[in-house]
Amino acid sequence: MDDKMPTRSTEALLAKKAELVRKNKVGKAITPSQYPFPAFVMCPPVYVDNAIANNPWMKPGEKIDKPKFLAQWYSFFNKLAANSFVQLVTPVKGLQDQVYMNSFMYLPHLKKNDVIILSNFMAPGRAGEEAIVGALLKDMGYQVFKNPYKYEGEPETKYLHDNIYIGGYGQRSSIDAHKWIRDNFEAKIIPVRVKDEKLYHLDCMCLPMGPENTALCTSLCTPEEIARVEKVTNVVSVSLPSAYHGICNSLKVDDVLYNSSNIRYLKKIDKEYETERKKNADLEKIAHGLGYEVIYVDLSECEKSGAYLSCFVAHLNWRDE
Repeated sequence: MDDKMPTRSTEALLAKKAELVRKNKVGKAITPSQYPFPAFVMCPPVYVDNAIANNPWMKPGEKIDKPKFLAQWYSFFNKLAANSFVQLVTPVKGLQDQVYMNSFMYLPHLKKNDVIILSNFMAPGRAGEEAIVGALLKDMGYQVFKNPYKYEGEPETKYLHDNIYIGGYGQRSSIDAHKWIRDNFEAKIIPVRVKDEKLYHLDCMCLPMGPENTALCTSLCTPEEIARVEKVTNVVSVSLPSAYHGICNSLKVDDVLYNSSNIRYLKKIDKEYETERKKNADLEKIAHGLGYEVIYVDLSECEKSGAYLSCFVAHLNWRDE
């Protein structure tokens, strides 16, 4: 745990952890999976770069403004850490995409075992990220396993409820990776093929919003896939243009949905203004209908790497029952 976490709620979080330790009668190590508040992993973008173009959004020769990127990242970190525990991973030189936290998946249905599944990266330039975070999580008390098949972590494995997940496959992860999780960890995984090359992870087209509702870009799914998902959650359909602008790349924390948007800096004559406005309107309609607040964070510099808000964060626990 980072005792220097820069947030006013640090003392309260530490006090709650101390209370958990006092109540722990069986002597089992306390991990963030047991914290009574949200817990996540993030990595500062010290070495972020797009020298290795590993997705369709990266433009050859386009440079990242690193001070701007760091300022935007910190703005999001500061908002999230004010009401959550955020464990930071040490950035390592040479890992240009380490800030994008798809190096592992925490399995929340295994409540007594604290299981982490490490990624097995397909994308160029990403191998090695999983070893850094894996060592950290093992030291924190988690059981750590590496998926033997091509797999890219939480963005490809979206938790719904009980032991039920949606598993994305086809571009960055193989269907065998989800079968391996299913067979070894008693999970039920609904496979959904990720087909659009610009929406290359499942989290670009699928956003669970609590145990009962899931936003899904249904135009990218087959009728059979939609039917299987509808058996276990209420499907809220979102449009392809809104998916391209990151509507599903949101993060739900209690009754808040965080989303990336730079609309305050756009002019109405800008070509992306109307699509961004429509995406925000769609998200707010969904969120307010479910009783959630929406908080927007400008993360526009990360779009040069082909990323939106959810790419920065991975769960260490899950509090929706």
